[in-house]
Amino acid sequence: MNSIILGQQEVYPANPNLWSFKKVDDIVNGINLRLSNMASGFPFEFNGTTWADSERLYLCGEYSDNTTRHRLIQQELIGSTSGYAAKRFIKSQYRKEVRDDFPTFRLQWMLFCVWQKCKGNSDFQRLLLSIPEGVTLVENTTTDKWESAEIWGCKNLELHNSRMNLKKTLISRHKGWKKKDLDMLLNLETNKLNDVGEWRGQNNIGKILMICRHCIANGTEPLVDYELLRNANIHILGKKLTF
Repeated sequence: MNSIILGQQEVYPANPNLWSFKKVDDIVNGINLRLSNMASGFPFEFNGTTWADSERLYLCGEYSDNTTRHRLIQQELIGSTSGYAAKRFIKSQYRKEVRDDFPTFRLQWMLFCVWQKCKGNSDFQRLLLSIPEGVTLVENTTTDKWESAEIWGCKNLELHNSRMNLKKTLISRHKGWKKKDLDMLLNLETNKLNDVGEWRGQNNIGKILMICRHCIANGTEPLVDYELLRNANIHILGKKLTF
């Protein structure tokens, strides 16, 4: 996957072979793209701990100095009710205590975290392998307000607006439908509309998922910069990671 460069700004013209995902129930071409770090149902073991999702392992890297304070924050993150809650409530509370140098190694740390989930959960492996070769994965962060939205994903406001207009039309045409049935229709039909506008952003989550999919399919390992991670002196629950 030499053509994939983490940290590089991208412009992707919208096309049928570009699959975007946002919500954990997004269905594209019959596949439920539960690819978000926050998606539940893909637990894995790492460093003697069971992680309910890769989001909480990643967030622990933000608070990975060898201090009692950071260890206590990590415990709060791990014990939160979901990956979303960990980011939305716990990280927001301790935002000023994130490691100052975290941006220098966050991309490689994310690649490492997602790969741990891939290695540790066969269901997630099967999900990635169900996505055809040649598909470009993009995390849709168009409406996200996080400061890192265009680092991890891409934005396409033109497509977003077109999907919202389609959604309004479908709702108007199917008045009286049960909510469950209407929600499924909206999911399927709006995700079919994918040839409008351009996606702009670094798309590092999409890139990392494509790297991991390629490695699983070929029995190889991602080229994680382990020297960078070792030099970052990352501690998880009081234990220094040696990689």
